[in-house]
Amino acid sequence: MKLSVIIPYWNPDGNAQTDALLMRAVRSAQDSRPFEIIVVNDGSPSDPDLTSFPEVRYLRREHGMLGATRNTGIEAAKGDVISFLDADDYYYPGALKPCLEAMEASGADLLGFGHSITANAEGIDSVKTCCGPSFSHPVTGDEFMRSNNLFGSACQYLISRKLIDAGALRFKENVYIEDEEFTPRLLFFSRKFIRTEYPVYAYYVHQGTIITTQTQEMTDLKAKHMTAAIESLLSFRNDHSAEPHQGLDRKIKTLAIDHLRRTLRRKDWRAAMPAQIQELQRLGLFPVPTIGLPFKFRLFGLFSRCRFGRYLLHLIESLYK
Repeated sequence: MKLSVIIPYWNPDGNAQTDALLMRAVRSAQDSRPFEIIVVNDGSPSDPDLTSFPEVRYLRREHGMLGATRNTGIEAAKGDVISFLDADDYYYPGALKPCLEAMEASGADLLGFGHSITANAEGIDSVKTCCGPSFSHPVTGDEFMRSNNLFGSACQYLISRKLIDAGALRFKENVYIEDEEFTPRLLFFSRKFIRTEYPVYAYYVHQGTIITTQTQEMTDLKAKHMTAAIESLLSFRNDHSAEPHQGLDRKIKTLAIDHLRRTLRRKDWRAAMPAQIQELQRLGLFPVPTIGLPFKFRLFGLFSRCRFGRYLLHLIESLYK
């Protein structure tokens, strides 16, 4: 199987550390001997020095945020399988190869793998496990979502080109929360999904990323984009109501709960909560419909209905900061 690895690049300040992390990501992708590595510059004013990697396909585009760079990579990719690798993360040595082999042997159109968090900004850590990956039996993506909490990151999947083309799958552009809207649609169209918990992807946690930036403007914008993502998925569900969508329904409900949880973690949660509740009410998702969800979700839904319950939930969510 021919693998295309797509790496978005965004370095508006010309930061040398950002470029060093990109080089690390490229080296880790090379370890799996992919058919191609595509680096997409999302409108950064300067170009990274990729002379050490002459085989890398380097593309430039106007700034459109992460979803746009991935879409540019999808349209350029020539492989049978596509994966997304963020420029500050990397694959563990040798970890991607057995996943590609399992995908080919099973005929799966989608494979999900595990990740580990790293604080290493220098080299590439080796994964530390007692044994190699084991893989689940194939199921449809919607069947998986019916009984599992779907991890939203698009970087933890090997995706067949046929699946992307069959669903005309693309990311929303110029928005945050693009993964949470894309990944449920990806699973919805999958007819043969397999998974391993084996950590293949190293997620580098550091300051200055979209995830760790906590300005008021950023927080408000993420909230706006989250409700837009939920609304988009509701529209998608309605357009495909004739197909099995119990798993998609479950994912939409848990996204509504995740949105409330993020709101409860805000410093201004008391002021922010009424507007977010109003948005979810507009979408028919508040009070959160929790039928079919695990007990902890049903309990959250019950407590979120009143002010005192939301105060207790705020205290609990504060522990996750």
